[in-house]
Amino acid sequence: MPNKKGEIAVKLTLLLTLAFELTACSAKNGEPVPVASGAEAGGTDGPAAPGADGGKRKLTVVRETDAPKRTEVAIDRIHRIEGASIDAWLSDDAVRITTTKRLSPGTETEEAKYSYTTETVNLLDDARSADRQADADRSKAALVKETPSPDGKFAFVQQWKDHYTARNFVKNVASGDMIEIKAANYIESGGWLDADTYVLAAGAMDGRGDVLVIETDGTVSKMELDDPQIEMFAKFTASRGSVYYTDQAQNLKAVAYGTATKPTLLASGVTGFEIAPDGARIAVTTADGTDGTGEKLLLYGADGRTQGSAAIGKGDLIPYMSWSADASKLAFAVYAEDRSGMNGVYLFDAASGIVVPVVPNAFPQYPLSWNPSGTRLGVTAAGKGDLPATEIIDFKTQTQQTP
Repeated sequence: MPNKKGEIAVKLTLLLTLAFELTACSAKNGEPVPVASGAEAGGTDGPAAPGADGGKRKLTVVRETDAPKRTEVAIDRIHRIEGASIDAWLSDDAVRITTTKRLSPGTETEEAKYSYTTETVNLLDDARSADRQADADRSKAALVKETPSPDGKFAFVQQWKDHYTARNFVKNVASGDMIEIKAANYIESGGWLDADTYVLAAGAMDGRGDVLVIETDGTVSKMELDDPQIEMFAKFTASRGSVYYTDQAQNLKAVAYGTATKPTLLASGVTGFEIAPDGARIAVTTADGTDGTGEKLLLYGADGRTQGSAAIGKGDLIPYMSWSADASKLAFAVYAEDRSGMNGVYLFDAASGIVVPVVPNAFPQYPLSWNPSGTRLGVTAAGKGDLPATEIIDFKTQTQQTP
């Protein structure tokens, strides 16, 4: 992580109080550990709770105190899987993981050797089974990436043979049939405009390359984009009929496909963004402070207007953000060298406006990963012996929380 120092402050201006009971469960003994709230909590720091590895975790509550509403966010259980990273969610209760094992340590003359196996984990009982087909597929392609359509009926599939080129396919999820898209690409940025149309920033060795519009029947056309300031896309995606991207000057722009060719400027100084699946909100990280050494997380509407006047997250670095599929929750990771500031993985609840810590002091090595219904969140950070370790957090549903 970068060695940066600066003021770490968290200001939440959402007019909702945080008065809840956050329940963590040790994966080691399975017993829930309650965290006091409201008057019982005292200050902003909750009591230490045992982590999955037996160590102590201090849960820090980020809250406002001047609103009358009450809400609850609770953790039901934490599954910890050593040496593993998440490949994909197969269902709400099943996840495919890659397990890494060190075969021999590194020396001055040789790199360390590792083996990789693919397994499926049933989170209802934590049973694990080998996925031999996935292991076979791993040997055929350096990387396979699947992006499901909004309705889940199709997926855009990329098989990367090297760092520069990929074979692209549209997959019918029900039948498993795939249509190959006869167009080369050099970067992997893209997104679904709607349930039947995927848009891909194909990139090129020289210049920004074409923006390809790919239908689920395999038809390919080019999207006209009138933006002379773009030489390459820093980030590019699509949602609900519009394309969103950032340019080299850190401007976030949007253009409505089929109705406009010139983009609309939504925000400046943007270091990253994630669009909510319903298209109503955009989570945006921007440089914080005049020296640009920190980042803060803001929420924007689809029209580019900020929602709330202050950041919901702030630190030296905000490396990952991820919306749940129903857009009800935003998970994000924060790193700050000042340990009294925000550090770890946090959850923003869109309905209540609260922000709570879910994995304090964790520094993820991979993107945060939700299951399809948004009831489980996967976080992969460094584990034992510098191998990855994944924690999957089960959130209590409203039915579970009701006495």
